[in-house]
Amino acid sequence: MRGPAIVLAATLAASASSAAPTPGQAQADSFARLYVDAVNSDAGFERFMLRDAEPAPREAIQGFFNDQRWISGGGVDLIGARMRSGDPRLVEIAVRNRVYGGVQGVEVRLDAADTPRIAAFEPTPAPAWSVPRAKPQSQAEFTARASGLIDKGCAAGLFSGAVLIAAGEKVLVEKACGEASRRYHVANTTSTRFNIGSMDKMFTVVAAMQLVEAGKLSLDATLDRYLDASWLAPEIARQVTVWQLMTHTSGLVPDVADELETKPRFRLRELDHFKPLVRDSRLATTPGETFNYSNTGMLLLGAVIAQASGEDYYAYVQRHIFAPAGMTATASDLIDDPVENLAIGYTRAPASAYGWRENSIRILRRGIPAGGGFSTVGDLHRFALALQSNKLISQASLQRLWADEDRDNYAAGFEIGHGAVGAAAGHSGLDAGISTRMRLYLDRGYVAVLLANIDRAAPPLLDAIEGEMVRAPTAAR
Repeated sequence: MRGPAIVLAATLAASASSAAPTPGQAQADSFARLYVDAVNSDAGFERFMLRDAEPAPREAIQGFFNDQRWISGGGVDLIGARMRSGDPRLVEIAVRNRVYGGVQGVEVRLDAADTPRIAAFEPTPAPAWSVPRAKPQSQAEFTARASGLIDKGCAAGLFSGAVLIAAGEKVLVEKACGEASRRYHVANTTSTRFNIGSMDKMFTVVAAMQLVEAGKLSLDATLDRYLDASWLAPEIARQVTVWQLMTHTSGLVPDVADELETKPRFRLRELDHFKPLVRDSRLATTPGETFNYSNTGMLLLGAVIAQASGEDYYAYVQRHIFAPAGMTATASDLIDDPVENLAIGYTRAPASAYGWRENSIRILRRGIPAGGGFSTVGDLHRFALALQSNKLISQASLQRLWADEDRDNYAAGFEIGHGAVGAAAGHSGLDAGISTRMRLYLDRGYVAVLLANIDRAAPPLLDAIEGEMVRAPTAAR
């Protein structure tokens, strides 16, 4: 689980009610109700766990559902469910958020047991079948509706952060709300620098493709060409390629993010300081065969970039990505440096007298190639423009990064969406007090960046904005 939609068209509903559901449809409906009940009540969560076979800890799954209940204003309403065409073990679910009225998608992967259980589930864009035909709206109407949704989330206290929506270079909406510091009551602004979580993975894979274009890096080379035994055992490094790091198919375990949960973080200030956490990595699956989201893989990719370029990783991305894109407020800052204009992240703490706790002692001292840097909504818009104008890498390289080969809505360092708004590419960030999403809507010409400094705040707001974007005209290229 990396992290969890508009009413079904009347004709679909009518046809569904006129005939008995097929076994596959009955199964889809059953798991959809199971998911919705788990969001809406503690008793429903207990029923969900009886059918859940994920390796994730129970408390992590419960935390997810508690967060979903809170961020949706007390629960969600089921719209419908389907088995994925051609995949009898994948259930697509659409639910409505009660605060924003937007649609959220959820994909539930079932195991192969005679009585199926849940092998994995993940929030996704609203599935295309869940969106009815609706009256088109002008770009001005879309802008006003999107702005109103942001205001609604801010007023309800369910969003704290900054949002930017653009049509190409033209910024349509740029708003901020909430507090960057609840301790000192400093307001968030559109220039506030937020922890972007895993969004750094986009910078890392773009850096790798730059080195490929320069002839300094081979995607098919195994890691022993670039990393010595201080990073990874040679017998493991000889089996894993650079491309497998980029596509999360290396098979390497454990995940460095899990290792950090039990290790002191204050000494981890440079990339080399992470060597003890990854040098004993082993292979859980054959490299290249299985998608398994891996922060370890992206960390090692950063080390590969440093070796291949002859530059410090942080210096490389500053010189070759941030500077040419005009991203003056983006960096992996040391969190104990007095850097200006950084937002503190806040995670819900119902047992606390304040209702929130700062995430300062839970986050990295410094961001790494896998995530944890800081940026602004404006800088990430500039990154999107630089990508699409081929200022950073060629179109052929960009298309390779965005080529989704059915790897759980993920290509190479970019999340790929195929929902009601069409093709989209970008990344999200998720951690305690960190909730971020960036989407480049490739078929429609829009860009959306949401950076929040409270738990789970970005996805439901973006889902609602996408529900309005479906009716908006394609932006001028």
